[in-house]
Amino acid sequence: MQWTHWLFWGFVASVALVTVETIGQGLGFTRLNLPLILGSAFTPDRDHARALGVILHIFMGWAFSIIYVIGMGFLGGPTWYRGAFIGLAHALAICVIGWQILPGIHPRMASETHGPAATRMLEPPGFMGVNYGIMTPVAVFVTHAIFGAILGAFYR
Repeated sequence: MQWTHWLFWGFVASVALVTVETIGQGLGFTRLNLPLILGSAFTPDRDHARALGVILHIFMGWAFSIIYVIGMGFLGGPTWYRGAFIGLAHALAICVIGWQILPGIHPRMASETHGPAATRMLEPPGFMGVNYGIMTPVAVFVTHAIFGAILGAFYR
C-alpha cells in the first residue's frame, strides 16, 4: 500500500465528494445538507454546524477511502470501475441502513415515530433519504461512485 498516494488521493476524492454534493443541493437535485446534519450532532448553532460538518465530512471521506483502497486490492487492484462499484455498494448501505439508524443516534433529529421538538429540529431522511427529495438516492449513488472512481483511477 502506498500511504502517501492514499493520503493524497483520499483527500482529493473526499473534497470532490463534498463539492459534488454541495453542487447537487445548490442545483435543487436534493435537499440533503449532510454538513449540517453532521455538524449539528455536535453544536446547535446552524452556521457553526455547517462549517464543522464540511470539515467532518472531508475527514470521514478520507477515513473511508482506506476501506475503498483495501477493497480494490481484494478485487484485483485499483481501477476507476472497481472504485465506482465500491462507491455504489457504500451508497446502497447508506441509503438502506444508514438513513434508517440516523434518527436514533442523532441528538437533534426528529424520527418517524417522534416528531420535531425544541431540541430535535432536523427532518429525518426516511427510506433511501427520500424525505430530502426524490432525487436524493440518485445524488448519493452518483457522488459515491465519483468518489470511488477518483480513488480507483488515480491511486497507485
